[in-house]
Amino acid sequence: MRLTFPVRDGIILQPFRLEHNLAVSNHVFQLKPNVYGTLMSRADLELQLKCFHHEDRQMNTNWPASVQVSANAIPLIIDRGEPKLSHRPLYLKSVCQPGRNTIQITVSACCCSHLFVLQLVHRPSIRHVLQGLLRRNLLAAEHCVNKIKCHFQQLAATNRPPDGDAANPANGDSSSESPSQTVTLKCPITFKKISLPARGQECRHLTCFDLESYLQINCERGSWRCPICK
Repeated sequence: MRLTFPVRDGIILQPFRLEHNLAVSNHVFQLKPNVYGTLMSRADLELQLKCFHHEDRQMNTNWPASVQVSANAIPLIIDRGEPKLSHRPLYLKSVCQPGRNTIQITVSACCCSHLFVLQLVHRPSIRHVLQGLLRRNLLAAEHCVNKIKCHFQQLAATNRPPDGDAANPANGDSSSESPSQTVTLKCPITFKKISLPARGQECRHLTCFDLESYLQINCERGSWRCPICK
């Protein structure tokens, strides 16, 4: 499986709408020889065509049922898996050529609510990204212990009674007890035991998610939100 990241300055065709009531439209783009050469020489680069709803700020791929696409007269199969979030972009690397290229879009119903974009994307493998994160972002055990200590110190400060109103254990007042918290070892994504625990840099909670599972669900969607605190 591969992750997908837009390449900086990699837009080939800026987001565009189809002309209303136009059943067939042709969209021409140019690939310079140096761009084509780089694209073909790297397995982790692709030329991506995607369709998304114009109100979707995350630009999740969503193909209207009436849309059909061909590139350089080669019909392309659109994957409209279920649910809608699992729609897949089209990748044109295998059908493009240096110089002039043509995308033909055919529709049988109005698709003015959707935009199309053609862009170069970086598609590293999940294994490659995992190895990079472990090299650069692996935290020492001491760091995690200190985070837990700070977390409970903050809990204790929050639960401390006001001055002059000290807790009285003889009266069954439990406010003097040490704070505690149960942390699950199950990933909130897969509900299976976590293999490689991870948290976002800005996350304040102790609970972790499984890093590989998190990368897998973001392969095409790319929302990159914490599944715990969102």
